[in-house]
Amino acid sequence: MANSAEAGFLLTFLLLSSGWCVTPEKKVCQGGNNRLTLLSSVDDHYQNMVKMYSNCTVILENLEITYTTDKHDLSFLKTIEEVGGYVLIALNQAPEIPLTNLRIIRGHTLYSDNSFALAVLSNYNQSTRMGMKKLPLTRLTEILKGGVRFANNPSLCHMETIQWADILNMKSSPLDLELSNKFCENCDSSCYNGSCWALGPENCQTFTKLTCAEQCSGRCKGPKPSDCCNEHCASGCTGPRPTDCLACRDFQDEDTCKDACPPLMRYNPNTHQLAPNPDGKYNFGATCVKSCPHNYVVTDHGACVRACSPGTHEVDEDGVRKCKKCDGLCPKVCSGLGVGHLTNVLSVNASNIDSFENCTTINGDVLILKTTLTGDIFTKTPKMDPARLNVFKTVKEITG
Repeated sequence: MANSAEAGFLLTFLLLSSGWCVTPEKKVCQGGNNRLTLLSSVDDHYQNMVKMYSNCTVILENLEITYTTDKHDLSFLKTIEEVGGYVLIALNQAPEIPLTNLRIIRGHTLYSDNSFALAVLSNYNQSTRMGMKKLPLTRLTEILKGGVRFANNPSLCHMETIQWADILNMKSSPLDLELSNKFCENCDSSCYNGSCWALGPENCQTFTKLTCAEQCSGRCKGPKPSDCCNEHCASGCTGPRPTDCLACRDFQDEDTCKDACPPLMRYNPNTHQLAPNPDGKYNFGATCVKSCPHNYVVTDHGACVRACSPGTHEVDEDGVRKCKKCDGLCPKVCSGLGVGHLTNVLSVNASNIDSFENCTTINGDVLILKTTLTGDIFTKTPKMDPARLNVFKTVKEITG
């Protein structure tokens, strides 16, 4: 998703129909992939973030917070609980980035050479001496994949007090902390191990791994053996069952965490064949849903995807958009002469022949003239080997 319009796409759906079952509704947002690109002016860039993330609970891809100032209201970030990709906080002058409800970063995609799930970079302006002072990630208790990097945040306090081993897998994830603020006050005395995200008892770090009993294989809600979380939990829990998780490690099916969604097909021992499973659901992010959102397509493997993979094409079956394996070459519609980028082109020639590669339908005209092969000195078009006309072997239809 390279542009802001695509990145700003939001989709809302009812929890009961999609697999979430906690509050009346959640909002799932696509997220972005602009990295450090400034979209137009600083204020336009801010408005784009507001549209992209307002009221979002789950970000499917990446959460990118960049170029904010002290004039910008960032309270819209408080609803975000889960990020599927990475979190990038960079080039901000706003004094606080209030991600107070962010609970888990999955790290399906990582920032900077496929390394970091959380990157907090250069949140300071040398000329104005303004920058981020506070990053209260008070509910962040797990990063499933990827490391953490802090660099050039001279006004930011307390990150050095955080016990990152409780959040990261320190054996497989890099931790790069460049901390330069030497004037930070101590954490509240009530904070365990002197660890906090900001001043005050409400900003103490929450521990769900380092304080667990030895019997616990993952997360816990306290130090007792009876406080161990279920193996399907991420971030922590309120009890031992897979329905007590604060977040799911793999998939959430209604109110239960599982390692896989119910399959669309199941074996019938009476007929010795696969039959449709009435309880089957599709994978959508980390959620099991009965149907895919309207702008997603369904794969044979039971997943909701943005686009079909190579070798498959999109079809409509009974109102459901599905990816089907192509019978031979996948359909590909290309512009012919007089259409699109070939609007003012007189003939097929060496400069445009490659645009017809693997085309099954050509929308427009195909004109093969003497200059196609000999070239044209007036338009400075070079000669072309006649063998390159073999690209038209795949063409089944020409509309012009």
